[in-house]
Amino acid sequence: MKNKFPYSGTSKKVTEDMCDLNGHMNVTFYTKIFEEGSYELFNKLGMGFDYIESGFSTFTLEQNLRYVKENLLDDKISTHYRIVNVNRKLIHHVGILLNNDKELSAIEEILLIHVDMKERKSSPMPDDTFNKVLKMKEENDSLGELDFDLRFKIKS
Repeated sequence: MKNKFPYSGTSKKVTEDMCDLNGHMNVTFYTKIFEEGSYELFNKLGMGFDYIESGFSTFTLEQNLRYVKENLLDDKISTHYRIVNVNRKLIHHVGILLNNDKELSAIEEILLIHVDMKERKSSPMPDDTFNKVLKMKEENDSLGELDFDLRFKIKS
């Protein structure tokens, strides 16, 4: 499964402060781990923190998080990402969380909208940015079909 998600993000150990009363990682930390882990992917696209200074950013329109297996205290977990679709204004990416045994423990789908920060409204990506994202999506497509269904769909 990891081979279909070529962009590695965060690797962490589940700590006591990340666990809830049920003895497993609390939902709050899944979102945080997926968010922080995706920074490198967007840096590779030229859409990191410097992108905001250029006058553009992305906002999350929708997020779907699926919990597949528990992550317990002291488990080692890692995030991995892939772009699954894009159009001039939208980016659909998927992250997976793998556990100690490299088994799937969570799936996060994100739908982002490209934003002109001066207007704080959606706007098409500049050509160079769009072409980078599209190229990455095409490279990711060549890795094969995903082993699970996606919840979000966008028009290409």
